[in-house]
Amino acid sequence: MLNLPPSETIIAALEVARTGSMAVAAETLGVTPGAVSRRIRTLEHWLGLPVFERAGRGVRITGQGLVFLRQAEHSLANVEALRLELGGWRNERAIRISALPSMVRLWLMPNLKRLEADASNRLVEVIPEFQMAQLDARDADIAVRYGAGSWPGAEAHPLFPDLLVPAAAPALAASCRTDAAGWLTRQTLLMDGDGADWREWRRLAQVPQTSNIRKRQFLDHDVTIEAARQGLGVVLLRAPMAANALLDGRLQTLGFPPLQSAKGHHVVVRAGERRSHVLRLVDEMRACAAETLADFQAASAGAS
Repeated sequence: MLNLPPSETIIAALEVARTGSMAVAAETLGVTPGAVSRRIRTLEHWLGLPVFERAGRGVRITGQGLVFLRQAEHSLANVEALRLELGGWRNERAIRISALPSMVRLWLMPNLKRLEADASNRLVEVIPEFQMAQLDARDADIAVRYGAGSWPGAEAHPLFPDLLVPAAAPALAASCRTDAAGWLTRQTLLMDGDGADWREWRRLAQVPQTSNIRKRQFLDHDVTIEAARQGLGVVLLRAPMAANALLDGRLQTLGFPPLQSAKGHHVVVRAGERRSHVLRLVDEMRACAAETLADFQAASAGAS
């Protein structure tokens, strides 16, 4: 087996090198800044060298990082060329949806049967991937992306907002009786990035920042949720994408209201998309998402 880093780490590093900003790279890739930061750290750990260094509010690529990324970009281009050469196998009747693995596992797969039933007798292929798929006949017909809702060459339709709410396993949540903000400072915070989401939530909730917080980091949001279910700490749940984690009773909120992030999830098609079966599936995804949001809001109201 080759000792290689995950491809999404290299793709994230290439985008950060191009833009000079993790935040801008995250917007381009349709993921959170924390996810980009985590991928850069993973790549640097594998490489054993720093790829970027801080430069004001942005980052600057190091000399070793430049050499590595030039060669990595060339290698990825060769792999892409081979994919195009061998890519004639695609089922042309399928509608392909590209999304982050956590979105696939937490929302798309639980709703796939319904979406496929309304896909005009077409197969729906769900593609979990970290890179931002090209919206064309080769890669994907539809993408689910996270951001402000504006991507070049694409039309974005709001799917659902990103509502942030702390949650924990019932046994741990039961110990949060009074002074929830103070209680939170004594808990282990579970993160799937660099903690930017927790910092944003603290700002929105007007909960003071502290420097001695215990934290544990995991690969993706659904893995972080599972850690919370095992009682390892408090997760900042992203709802309604992960609302089932509350609706099935294995996690409970802690008395804080859900706070809306400035960004959200969007269903995206190529600019000028006119294929009726693709647009019908977009409409069905948004209708399904509206029901998910309504169920979460009703559950949140009942818990308050």
